[in-house]
Order: sequence, then C-alpha cells, then structure tokens
Amino acid sequence: MDRGLLSSDTVSEVGEDAAATVNMTENLSEEEQEELRKELAKVEEEIQTLSQVLAAKEKHLAEIKRKLGINSLQELRQNITKGWQDVTSTSAYVPLTNLDILCVLNL
Repeated sequence: MDRGLLSSDTVSEVGEDAAATVNMTENLSEEEQEELRKELAKVEEEIQTLSQVLAAKEKHLAEIKRKLGINSLQELRQNITKGWQDVTSTSAYVPLTNLDILCVLNL
C-alpha cells in the first residue's frame, strides 16, 4: 500500500542504523539494486522538474497580481473579510446585543 509522503513511518537519518541498511542491500540482487538506483534517480529528477515548474508558476502568479494591482495587504483584507463572512454565515454564530452582554455580566 502506497501511503505517500505523509506516512507516520520514521525516516532514518544519514548514518543512522548503518548495519540495518547494509543488511537490506545484501538481501537485494545486483539487478534489484540497479533498478532501485534508476528509480531513485528518476524520482529525484521529477522532483527537481516539479520544483522548477512550481517556481515558474509562482513567478507568473506574482506577475498577474502585480498587473491587477493586488498586493499583500489587499489579499490579507480579502482573506479576513471572507473569513468573517464564513463565520457569520454559520448557524453557530449568534450576534450579541448590548442587553445580552449586560445579562451575562449580571448588571
């Protein structure tokens, strides 16, 4: 079962439990080790490519926002406004009146 990057298994640090690592590679044939090395190189290359694509998309996003005149402060305001609208639209939100506050304070 492929559990992905978010699995709860621990990842050994470099040099950690070297004896166990050596034993694992002894159980693999030369052919299996070579296949895994090729797969490792391929996955590392894919990660590098995806990182480059992500960086290019983030740069493009920043350029679009700049052209639209959207800056960080405006984004923050929009996020806060949207968040507040989400809160007030829930059934759990009940606005308090001055009378409610006085009752809570027993005044």
